[in-house]
Amino acid sequence: MGIHGLTTYLRENRSTVVQYLRFTSGDHAATSQTPLVIDGWSFIYEIFALSNLPWVYGGEYDEFSKVVRSVVRSWLDVGLHLYFVFDGVCPYPEPKFPTVTSRVTKNTIQGSLLFFRTSSVSRSKPRFLSEIGIIPPRAYAACVESLQRIIREENLGFRLEIHYADEEGDPYAVELAARLGGYVVGKDSDFVILNAEGYKGYIPMDEMVWTSLSSETTPSHAANDDDDGFQTVVKPKTKKKAAQDSVTLGNGMIPPPDVTDLQLTVAVYSPSAVASHLQIPPSLLPLLGALVGNDFTADRDQSSATTSQERNLHWLFFERQLTPSQRILRVANTIRDILTTALSSKGKQKQQVHSVMQLIERAVNALLIRSPDSMTSGEREKVIDRIVEATLQYAIPRYEGSVAGADGLWSSPLCALHEVEGCALLHYLIPPTDLDIPENASQEQEQKDIRDEICRLYVNAYRTGKFDPRLLDIMKSGTFWYRHFLENPDMETVSKSIGRPILELCYSILEDGLGLPQLLDEEEDANEADNAEDDEDELIDVVEESDNEDPLAPLRGVLHELATPADSDDEMTTEPSPSDSTRAKRASKSTRPKTIEEHLRRGTRLAAEEVLVPSLSEVLTHFDVAHLSAAPLLLASEEDRLTFILRALQSDVSSVRALESKDILIVLALRWVVARMYARAEASNGNKDRLKERWTKQEARAFLGSFFTDQSSIDPAFTPPIEDRHIQLVAQTSAAFEAIERLVQLLLLTDRFETPVLRFSGKVFHGYLTGTLPLPPSIIPDMVWDAAMEDIEHAYIEPLGKKKKASRGEQPNGVAGTPATKKQKGKIATVGGLYSILGDAEA
Repeated sequence: MGIHGLTTYLRENRSTVVQYLRFTSGDHAATSQTPLVIDGWSFIYEIFALSNLPWVYGGEYDEFSKVVRSVVRSWLDVGLHLYFVFDGVCPYPEPKFPTVTSRVTKNTIQGSLLFFRTSSVSRSKPRFLSEIGIIPPRAYAACVESLQRIIREENLGFRLEIHYADEEGDPYAVELAARLGGYVVGKDSDFVILNAEGYKGYIPMDEMVWTSLSSETTPSHAANDDDDGFQTVVKPKTKKKAAQDSVTLGNGMIPPPDVTDLQLTVAVYSPSAVASHLQIPPSLLPLLGALVGNDFTADRDQSSATTSQERNLHWLFFERQLTPSQRILRVANTIRDILTTALSSKGKQKQQVHSVMQLIERAVNALLIRSPDSMTSGEREKVIDRIVEATLQYAIPRYEGSVAGADGLWSSPLCALHEVEGCALLHYLIPPTDLDIPENASQEQEQKDIRDEICRLYVNAYRTGKFDPRLLDIMKSGTFWYRHFLENPDMETVSKSIGRPILELCYSILEDGLGLPQLLDEEEDANEADNAEDDEDELIDVVEESDNEDPLAPLRGVLHELATPADSDDEMTTEPSPSDSTRAKRASKSTRPKTIEEHLRRGTRLAAEEVLVPSLSEVLTHFDVAHLSAAPLLLASEEDRLTFILRALQSDVSSVRALESKDILIVLALRWVVARMYARAEASNGNKDRLKERWTKQEARAFLGSFFTDQSSIDPAFTPPIEDRHIQLVAQTSAAFEAIERLVQLLLLTDRFETPVLRFSGKVFHGYLTGTLPLPPSIIPDMVWDAAMEDIEHAYIEPLGKKKKASRGEQPNGVAGTPATKKQKGKIATVGGLYSILGDAEA
């Protein structure tokens, strides 16, 4: 999320809304450590932006990890207690789907299109690559793994923690900071709007500066220590004097190397300071954000701005010549005028504001640049509904506990901030109510106990970073959003060709273990939306009656009134929002087959495709593990779950089973990609483009070698040529890694499959592929190469220009014939997808 123009407005008015803090390196007692909550994804983006690591090759994750460690260690050294927060389950509510789709299309898909439509010479220039920069596909996994290694390898005394939010990370981060009495670090102006008691303010990442103090002088601010172990800078003269005693170093939040006397200076923007500057109550900042414009009030259909219900609110509220800062002031002045009129007109009933809805309605009417009469009542209601919906996204539940600080966290082992009843994550994992109820009550209880156990296992895995949040998106909204990276826009996306067959297995496992939500058809969706609107009206009635003695009480606690605790009569914090509840339903009696709506690239845009969820019993039968269908697959033995994964990936061979846990994912990813490309070529009836997609053994050696190369021996200035095919190979293997790791996580086998993400170097891979970096013959362990080749050698193709004598059972073009028709355990088959596999099984 983000408020349009708010970052610019804050910078223009920095002198009146900012407070500066300084943190100095050295020893710090535990009582003096300052809580700092870091927005994980903002951290990832900022590290890549500042470190200038090459992205086009697919990721330099070891170098990225070094930068992450450097920043974290430096923050810890200046007395900060770090809490990283990453987005949780389905951070994209349905109203935000169009915004997310537009953002992915613009930043990633259009960037790929521009790259592949630009000449090789031009697209290799640093400036071009910088302008269309795309975050490498495994950045999230690399960041989490780096942080977890710091925790495992260093004695930090619980000074570094990683949290995975229940839903979107921004409200969770502010709620956590409020509980700890700390600050939030990020790059999102929403952190100025979000507020809770105890929250001290927002620190922009691009306003963090490292300086080196002179050892021969004593800084003038040294005597201004406060109780939290840091110094507050408020006087310009003090800042000037401090600048004379220090030298600015580093690159933004990245500290300089080999400097010990470091000091970190940060700018803090608190909601109370911003609200005071705008002369409105802090509790009305969310309403200001919704009226100015955020991701929830953006135009939902850029191609149809004339349709009333899809109107761009910017066009309704603001003249086009107004700057973003002027728009913010216009909204603030409008809200202030409404409140002033209400306070000064106690005897005039028409001027009174008795509810939040009245305030929103009057603000909308006042902001309309055209006469309200030019819109129908239905159109105005839809605009007001969008404002209400956007405002409610900022609601943070009150903390009703009595224990302050870190000791008040984890009152429940399943959630750091909430009791079990109020945890949104658990709500989405509640077993469906449309199951067939057994006649025997003991059977019903047994089913419930099994699902409760699966729910507990998944939540524990999720809280410890062993479960991709996007897997649980499926449980909340019935959707799955692929991560996209640089790939050829003229080819089918690797998300579909490589990732989807594995994701279909994931859908089956979740349906079998917990039950997937049922997507509603258009008619059902319309009926549910009407019911949701009725529920909203009932909720507003509760708010309006909250205080009869003071008619202005709702204005002083707008969102605090809405964010009532989970154990109150108001069920807002325990029930999904109307938009979510209309998206997917578990209680539906619909007999329609379960489907998942996947969001993936189609040509040059992001599109939604419905994917039918296959029956797990049919899948198990095909892979010759039908005996596992008696109980949920997740509760089978570890060996049985391992067998299922290996057979599903067509790799149940002795050499793969013998691999160490640190190497097995590398081999599985390679084997899966090679098998998929071979199967696509076989199914294409000799299509030349599909035949060219097949891998060569030289490419396989280059891929494996990139994981076993000592990256410190590579010249940092080394930049191999960029070739289209090599980019596609990286996209394929990255998609395979992500999909396989999700399957491994879903079956809770992460201890058997250690992630190799920090061992991969895109530059090294491209260097080996192009020959600009010699590939040592013995760099790949024999057992790894043997595992990569066993029962799959026929799937490789000879490099172009080399002819191989056709052996018995092979076609002249080098495509193996006989093995293509075999259907054996652990071996590849010539199929295009999971349903083709199942169909072949019935033949």
